[in-house]
Amino acid sequence: MGFEELAKEIQGKLLPLKSINDIFAGVSIDSRVVKSGELFIAIRGEINDGHAFVDEALKNGAHGLLVDNQFEETASASQKTAVVVVENTHEAMMEMARNYRNKCNVKVLGITGSNGKTTTKEYAFALLNEVEKNVYRSTGNLNNLFGAPLAIFAMPQNSSVAVMEMGISVTGEMTKLARIIQPDLALITNIGPSHLEFLSSVEDVARAKLEIVSSENSDCPLIINADDELLVREANKVKSSLITFAIDARADFKVDSVDSIDKIDGSKQKITIDGRSFLLNSIGRHQVYNFLAAYAAVRTLGYDFKNVTTEQINLSSAPMRGETLDLNGIRIINDAYNANPDSVKAGLEAFESLAHTGRRVLILGDMLELGEEALKYHKRLGSLLKDFSFDLALLVGPLSNVVIDGAVEAGIDKEKLIGFADSSDAASEALNLLKQGDLVYVKGSRGIGLEKIIDLLKSPKGNG
Repeated sequence: MGFEELAKEIQGKLLPLKSINDIFAGVSIDSRVVKSGELFIAIRGEINDGHAFVDEALKNGAHGLLVDNQFEETASASQKTAVVVVENTHEAMMEMARNYRNKCNVKVLGITGSNGKTTTKEYAFALLNEVEKNVYRSTGNLNNLFGAPLAIFAMPQNSSVAVMEMGISVTGEMTKLARIIQPDLALITNIGPSHLEFLSSVEDVARAKLEIVSSENSDCPLIINADDELLVREANKVKSSLITFAIDARADFKVDSVDSIDKIDGSKQKITIDGRSFLLNSIGRHQVYNFLAAYAAVRTLGYDFKNVTTEQINLSSAPMRGETLDLNGIRIINDAYNANPDSVKAGLEAFESLAHTGRRVLILGDMLELGEEALKYHKRLGSLLKDFSFDLALLVGPLSNVVIDGAVEAGIDKEKLIGFADSSDAASEALNLLKQGDLVYVKGSRGIGLEKIIDLLKSPKGNG
């Protein structure tokens, strides 16, 4: 895009005039990774102010700046590159993304929910690639009001279908996201206790997610999990017609059968639906839901699999979301990307289903963003552990002692429970505690950083 066009589009002021015919290709908000020729957008965040990194962005090749009218170095920067000045750079970036999305003739699937968003996105992307060309999906965790615009900018203009993950933590955020992404089809995987630090109840979580089909996006078809009674109840309040998937309840999309096909470790599942078989490279009932959601979306978009050898589709979950690792004789189920009460329970149930002759070890980190409910849910997690078989549990985080108290009160031998204040302490001790032949399940909120344990096991020190 040309800088003059950009300035007009977002009601900004372009400096200097000599850049009137200049263009940029690409957008970045991170001065460390901005590429040559890209526009650097300086955003004032809660922790860092992008305006403080303008010089670094220019050194790394930024070709143009988007800054706010409070930036004191505008005149100096304008001597080096094109500069567009606006009142609020974040608002301008969101408007840029909305405008670019409107220029693309693309069907957009928007995916939200408390659990399974990323894996459902990956499954939908894999399925769509079998039946359509030029399919795009948002990468990594670019799913909020900062990341989603970047995901939109990265979408090739000739994309036919785009699968976009949409994550929120506060009321009103989804309305803004939906305005940017403008999904043609919306999908809510499930509703559970997540972000309770900002949303006071599970009902509030549901209402916040349902903003995906509110206001100006009210005509958007909505797919929901019919086994989630709370979600069904709240969705019926905002939509007269719903598209549903389920394992138990009556629904538009249901599996015919689910079978474990790897009798050694149970790490694959064979799903039959509409007479066709699909293989999941992951375990657990929750992964069946994720696949069902993705399948329902692809079929609702109008595609079928008549000419596809469906068992050969690579249906793998995203990294750190149930992936299996073999490290020096220790088998690890790495589910450490994030955690809330429902996802931890689902993961433990999946882990329980694995056949194994060696020790079974749990490494569980605190569940974050539960607000005033945090103590209750962590004590409940401790009590929940009595329903699962394990030989050793490493509990990591400031609330690990609360989990241990709940477990001991539920009758679990305290000798099987070890608490750690943080992941660094747990990582160093894990080298001594874990043994060859162990089967290990790792789960915790991203902020706890349980990947440090896995990284240490991968290192030469771990190999020793």
